[in-house]
Amino acid sequence: MAPPTRDTRTADAINRVLDAERETSAAIVQAQSDAQAAIEAAREVRRNILEAARQRIVTLHERAQSQIARRLEQLDAADVADDADVASLEAVADAALGRIAERLTTDGIA
Repeated sequence: MAPPTRDTRTADAINRVLDAERETSAAIVQAQSDAQAAIEAAREVRRNILEAARQRIVTLHERAQSQIARRLEQLDAADVADDADVASLEAVADAALGRIAERLTTDGIA
């Protein structure tokens, strides 16, 4: 085999540079693809976090609304009971006043 000539050494060097450029270009494309996949995965995680937060908010609102409704029912029931107490007290007072008036207006005052 003949010793390499200057032209073949130059051609070999150019081929090595071209191979390195191809490898670098392929590595860049792969890195871009990997970065895009990582960005998309991060976006999916963000969407999942937002959806979970929305669900928690809805659950909290529903729970709070339910507690408010129960408390309003309790207050309404207490108000009805208070109205009944006032009505019964008014009836007792009217009856007592009627008995006092009868006693005061009859001849048999003792």
